[in-house]
Amino acid sequence: MRRYLKILITLLIPVLGMAQQQYPDSLKKVLKAAQADSTRYSALNGIGEYYVEIDRDSALYYLNQALAIAKKNDRAINQGATLARIGYVYIFQGKYPESLECFQQSLKLAETPANEKTIWNPNMSWIPFSTPQRTRLTILSGVHLLYSILEGDTGDYDQEIAQVKLSKALAREAGDVNFEAIADMNLGTDFQDVIHLDSALILLQNAAHTFERTGYKKYLGGAYGTIGLKYLAKGKGDSAVMYFHKGLNVSMQQKNFVLANFNYINLTGYYLGTKQKDSSVYYARKTMDMSLALNSNNMGQIYENVYKSYQLAGNTDSAYKYQGLALAAQDNRYQTTLKSLADFRTISFKAQLRAQALQKEKEDAQTRLRTYLLLAVIGVFMLLVAIFYCNNRQKQKANKVLENTLDNLKAAQTQLIQSEKMASLGELTAGIAHEIQNPLNFVNNFSEVNKEMLEELRAETKKPKAERDEQLEIELIDDLIENEQKINHHGKRADSIVKGMLEHSRTSSGQKEPIDLNQLADEYLRLSYHGQRAKDKSFNAELVTNFDPALPEVNAIPQDLGRVLLNLLNNAFYAVQQKAKSAEPGYRPTIAITTFYLSQQGTVGLKVKDNGAGIPDSIKEKIMQPFFTTKPTGEGTGLGLSLSYDIVVKGHGGSVTVNSAEGDGAEFVVVLPVG
Repeated sequence: MRRYLKILITLLIPVLGMAQQQYPDSLKKVLKAAQADSTRYSALNGIGEYYVEIDRDSALYYLNQALAIAKKNDRAINQGATLARIGYVYIFQGKYPESLECFQQSLKLAETPANEKTIWNPNMSWIPFSTPQRTRLTILSGVHLLYSILEGDTGDYDQEIAQVKLSKALAREAGDVNFEAIADMNLGTDFQDVIHLDSALILLQNAAHTFERTGYKKYLGGAYGTIGLKYLAKGKGDSAVMYFHKGLNVSMQQKNFVLANFNYINLTGYYLGTKQKDSSVYYARKTMDMSLALNSNNMGQIYENVYKSYQLAGNTDSAYKYQGLALAAQDNRYQTTLKSLADFRTISFKAQLRAQALQKEKEDAQTRLRTYLLLAVIGVFMLLVAIFYCNNRQKQKANKVLENTLDNLKAAQTQLIQSEKMASLGELTAGIAHEIQNPLNFVNNFSEVNKEMLEELRAETKKPKAERDEQLEIELIDDLIENEQKINHHGKRADSIVKGMLEHSRTSSGQKEPIDLNQLADEYLRLSYHGQRAKDKSFNAELVTNFDPALPEVNAIPQDLGRVLLNLLNNAFYAVQQKAKSAEPGYRPTIAITTFYLSQQGTVGLKVKDNGAGIPDSIKEKIMQPFFTTKPTGEGTGLGLSLSYDIVVKGHGGSVTVNSAEGDGAEFVVVLPVG
């Protein structure tokens, strides 16, 4: 019953054909008069759609003609839509391998955004499509939904549910509420166990409400009938029968005889279960007559219901007759299905191998792009190794070339690292220029003041002793001393900034020394900020510092640790600067730097946090890899975070972690041992 129910509910999905099913006579008239291939395709597809549940051979005849026209005109998305419908028909013919091939081809065509430019509008009038993208997404959603039937029919129920959920997500993205409701209806049908009954009812009732609200009632009978089955499973027979009759009535009104038959089957099952012999015989006969008219491939189950109904009514002769028909139909279907499943599993396994190979090829291609230089060198190396094995006489020459190649690689790596260091030095230059200007301004200003006071003091000393103001002289001398102290202080400050710049540009000695992490963080925060301001005078940001006053000194290499801080801060300023370009009014770029002491672990830590765009989960594991960067070409080498990671982890025995959610900023945490 589960398989038959699922198939009934997903029949005649409109996204893959005409929006409203038309009678074949009118469509054949359109086909006969059609001049344009697009009109012929639409008519053939509609006729094939009409015959899918009535005469599957006729359906394949017209659908294959539609497919040929779509191929001739390079209409890839339309090919995918028709292929999916053909694959759906193959399911009912027990041709599982052929069905799988159709769905795989269909997905390949429908998943490619570039194919959107080739779409023929399939006249999906129930939703106001405005872009080819939405049309493609809805068609892709339909392909996944039909594919789920194949998965369920071949016993992979987990994959069946996964395909339906994917179909629903695509329908939602396309804005197709009716198709999303169809996916909900199928998903509710898939929940068979008692645990999920309430969840299934919610999904099915949501689908029914959507159909009622939009007036799209073609599948409303399926939703009602399935709701009835869930109520029956909950032991609510009266509610179940009410929904079966509602489903039957609306299906007959819509001339959807397959769903009408579905509700006849439900009523037959209910009356058999409650041992109501007259009603069970009546509905079993109704089901059989309609199933024969629809050329159903589930006649084994249908005959069995008729047999059980006559048995309940005490009509032994008729019961034996239909019991024999049921056994014959079920045996025939079992043998056909068994062979098809064996073929399907073989081709499915091959398809999985092909998919794995394609996935591996895709990953390899991405790796080649990221590490082009390294792979080129490895290629040269492998070529030389091949030459070495092929011709021993070239051994010494090959080894020499290999040695030179490796030397060149090391030189290139060294040059790249030095370039990254020089780039960070360049980032410092503007900030240092701004920082050093402040103490120099103080020195110049106090020098001018001292000059004026000295002239005033000299003038005072030249006066006759009786006229001299000794108190003024003392005040002038005190002010001169105080100013000289300030000049000395700001001179030392400028000297410290210059020394810091020189230390940053100097090759690291590798010697660790005690460092005040608070002072180092404060210095590089200001330098990085002023560097950003020098490149973009309109840029402003709020700087927040939370320094632990009890932070012990940490044993570290100052030049290397400074580069780490500069890389993290420059990235943070870049992130907020980029977000500020597109953010809503009121957004204020903010950079926060925090230090902390974990006494029990014997470590100190530093956090650099920004309120930029954040880091997507898909690239978090890649950001520390060499040459990986999200910045435009020319703005980043992809070495900054990689070098920072090496300095902290390999050079200092610490750790670097990142906490981020896309759209909600990023936080880098550096932890270092104190000793």
